Amino acid sequence: MYKHILIVFFLCIASLIASAQHPNDLSHISEKARKYYAQSEILAANRKFDQAVAVLQKAIEKEPQFAEAHFRLGSLYEILQDEKQVQYHYEKTIEIKPKHRPFVGAYYTLGHYALQRGKYDQAENYFNEFLNLKPGRAPQVAEANKAIATCKFAREAIANPLSFRPQPLPKNVNRFALQYFPVLTADQQTLIYTARDTLPTDNDEDLYISYRNGEGWSDPVPLAENINTPENEGTCSISADGRTLVFTSCQGRENFGSCDLFVTYKTGNEWTMPINLGGKINSIAWESQPALSADGRTIYFVSDKRGGYGKRDIWMSELGEDGGWGQAVNLGPSVNSTDDDLSPFIHANGTTLFFSSRGHLGLGGYDLFYAEKEDGKWALAKNLGYPINTYDDQVSLFVTADGRRGYYSHEEKMGKKYLSSVLHEFEIPQQIAVQRKSDYLKGTVYDAKTKQKLGAKIELFNLASGKLDALMQSDRKTGEYLTVLTEGSSYALYINKDGYLFKSLYFDYDQKKETESVTLDIYLEPVKTGAKDILNNLFFATGEYTLEQKSKTELDKLIGFMNEYKNIRLEISGHTDDVGKDEDNKELSLKRARNVYDYLIKAGVPASRLTFAGYGETQFFVPNTSDKNRRLNRRIEFKVL
Repeated sequence: MYKHILIVFFLCIASLIASAQHPNDLSHISEKARKYYAQSEILAANRKFDQAVAVLQKAIEKEPQFAEAHFRLGSLYEILQDEKQVQYHYEKTIEIKPKHRPFVGAYYTLGHYALQRGKYDQAENYFNEFLNLKPGRAPQVAEANKAIATCKFAREAIANPLSFRPQPLPKNVNRFALQYFPVLTADQQTLIYTARDTLPTDNDEDLYISYRNGEGWSDPVPLAENINTPENEGTCSISADGRTLVFTSCQGRENFGSCDLFVTYKTGNEWTMPINLGGKINSIAWESQPALSADGRTIYFVSDKRGGYGKRDIWMSELGEDGGWGQAVNLGPSVNSTDDDLSPFIHANGTTLFFSSRGHLGLGGYDLFYAEKEDGKWALAKNLGYPINTYDDQVSLFVTADGRRGYYSHEEKMGKKYLSSVLHEFEIPQQIAVQRKSDYLKGTVYDAKTKQKLGAKIELFNLASGKLDALMQSDRKTGEYLTVLTEGSSYALYINKDGYLFKSLYFDYDQKKETESVTLDIYLEPVKTGAKDILNNLFFATGEYTLEQKSKTELDKLIGFMNEYKNIRLEISGHTDDVGKDEDNKELSLKRARNVYDYLIKAGVPASRLTFAGYGETQFFVPNTSDKNRRLNRRIEFKVL
């Protein structure tokens, strides 16, 4: 902004110096006023702005209609950042000498002031007058055309408002002078945000945590002593399960640049000592405002490093199989503009990105946008609309996994000075609801025999693509886990731990339209003779025994298990419900088990380590008393021999 002010000022001074070379231009002005005007030029050139203002005020006292003096005063007040005086003197300038080309800068600045106040008709008129005077400065011409487009867009958005009724969070949460950048876990039971205890904004910035307590929230407390320090800990992001946290730190830690991103992990109730995310993410530039994917293995963040499309851009990095973060890549021009793009938030579905921008077309200043990831590429960003966006700056947004509620901070300023920042929530309007909502599945992992709580690896596969969608761990102390399931896909969920049979679960979200959470405790069977479990992700057409293509994920998982435990033998057994003849059911179950057996043999598993059997309806898993139970009884099991 200061750079912009200097450019405008010196362009204005250059115009005035040129006009001052023609004495007839000021022949109608008294000699005393001209003398003051000349003195102001020398004082301004020597950066004695206050003194220049004083002598120009004397010139205007002598000649109230001295347009050039008003114009120069407006330019000086731009440098001194006194908007009220800038507006007064520029308006006076064009009132005295309207449509006068040397005063083109007044129209440009007045247009911006009107735009910043949401006076779109007035702003458009000023910018049109600016362009009519043919300023000949390409950057300003481009900015004026963009501002005119903003005015037109804003009027259309205001004519088609969204339903938007934000409510502040309880007073015990909004207890600080400033609070902002709220994030929640997928189950919406934990809230973490950044806060400053007192004004001004150069004091300590810390992270606070609050827990849902019935209809309200518990009193916030500092997140952890090894995270908060006497220096600033800023914007953070948390994984869906609340056990991976990335935050911004600018002082007091070993940084690559001015601000870096750090990660910490929660085990039980303790957070690990934060560590720098490393040189593939952090740089000598400024990195901040992280956004984690639901499983905590993809991070989006903001940086002003080289190689971007604008001033500050949104970048992304993925966690590799080796546990290291990959080289950060820019999200590209569909998301990043030629100006600032900030505050990314990736929804739990992994395909909807919300962010703030002042480069994309909006209602002025920073607006909130969203972009959808389609076939691995980001579609063009879309404005969230009015009145979520207004002429004021809208900087960040968090949307719950179920897509129903949004959280943000409402800020009030006087100039650049913060007066307040209060956390709010609102119902997401249907017009901008996420296309793919997410549920969460949570519970505790146990040893099936001892009931000991276990830390286990949890894999979520998309059965249509066969790709790993998410990878996480249950807490090694509490055994707790949480994962996200998103509309539009069917999933295989695997729970794995050394020394145990893997647990296979199936979730059909292909046609799911209503979100609902699931709580499910997992019991793992130790690998020993007689241990068995169900292969829930093997699929056959009704009455058929040929394996469907989406069974490949499970078959490959079983092959991996056999390769890991090279000394065990397995029985693959088929089972049916009680519909149909006993002999037909037994034959069908045998053929299905045989097909699984054949697949494993072709994949290289020795025949000596496998056998298969068909039990028909004789070993039901649950009573055949309902369609749901019959589906459960139609199954393939694997058992250690």
